Amino acid sequence: MPIVVEANKARKNRRSVEVEGFTNTAREEDKYFATLYIGAAPSTAAADLADLGGDKNLPQAYLVEQPAAATVPPHFHDSDQFQVFVAGNVVFGKKPVQSLSLHYAGCHTPYGPIVTKGQGAHYFTLRAQWDAGGKPMPENGHLLKPVPRCHRLVEDIGSAAASRGRADVLPCESDGLGAALFNLAPSKSEILDMPFIGAGQYALVVSGTVSKGDAKLSKNSCVYRYAEDEPLNVVAGVDGARVLLMQFPLHGDA
Repeated sequence: MPIVVEANKARKNRRSVEVEGFTNTAREEDKYFATLYIGAAPSTAAADLADLGGDKNLPQAYLVEQPAAATVPPHFHDSDQFQVFVAGNVVFGKKPVQSLSLHYAGCHTPYGPIVTKGQGAHYFTLRAQWDAGGKPMPENGHLLKPVPRCHRLVEDIGSAAASRGRADVLPCESDGLGAALFNLAPSKSEILDMPFIGAGQYALVVSGTVSKGDAKLSKNSCVYRYAEDEPLNVVAGVDGARVLLMQFPLHGDA
């Protein structure tokens, strides 16, 4: 069964977080914030989010608020992940990235740093499974597994919203990895899906509102669909909506 999270309810889970080596700021008084959407927090942030509990058997989704003049160092994770930059600007690696932009990193694929300048940035981190937390590089290079590295970055996908219909911002690959931006007309019903089978999907409302069953989903609401679930069917609100659908790839042992 899909997991549906309304943004206004998720905001109750917003907490300041401090992760050693990761939440680096230019000023001591500046803070990072995280809003837990689905599952359990990474072990690296568990102390600050302990009151929220969470199930490590669920997917993992949270929104990060990184303050101005702050740096998240280069690192990698044990799990595949999407990141969606929804507000502000960052320098990602060596590349300036603005919202709305999309990043995908396969498991054991190093990326970063993520650096903010004169303004902060908000970005979602979305995983199909629980992850314990990032492993900084280069000091953890010996922990990298010998798997194919996979890195994708799609900048300014908001420009794909100029017309109605579907825009394949990350064309679906043979293993199922892909992302599409659905530009829904007012009150239109739409089935959200990808052309190839993958290993689970996230749908993120990036503007407007949609209905999913009895849930009314505004901007920054999200849905996780397990691979065995029926494709997501949503209805746009009276002003239309944009929904970003992201699908994880199948791996050889899947």
